[in-house]
Amino acid sequence: MLKGILGLLLFVFFLIIFIVMLIGGRVLKAFRTMRKAAELAADKEAQRQRYETGRQRQQYSQRQQTTNGRQTGGQQEERETRRTQTATGDTIIDMHHQKRENRKIFEDGEGEYVDFEEA
Repeated sequence: MLKGILGLLLFVFFLIIFIVMLIGGRVLKAFRTMRKAAELAADKEAQRQRYETGRQRQQYSQRQQTTNGRQTGGQQEERETRRTQTATGDTIIDMHHQKRENRKIFEDGEGEYVDFEEA
């Protein structure tokens, strides 16, 4: 009698473990499918953003061509264009006016020099 009950309990125990493994496998498969779908959606969003950035870059370069050669005050402004490629493939375009970049912010007579003392 005791052997029969232990045998039945052992059978039920292994049956429960088998069912948990089957359900767990399906749950893991569902998680993998959702993760792949999320990665695909993220890739599509990144591709859309790169496309949109490309369109904006084209519009910006067309605008740049029309404004790059303009003169202010009878003098041609010097511009420096720097293009930097990021690790994700995005291009950063940095345009500076050379005169503006190298000018002083404060005049010599403005403000005063103060020694920094740590308290």
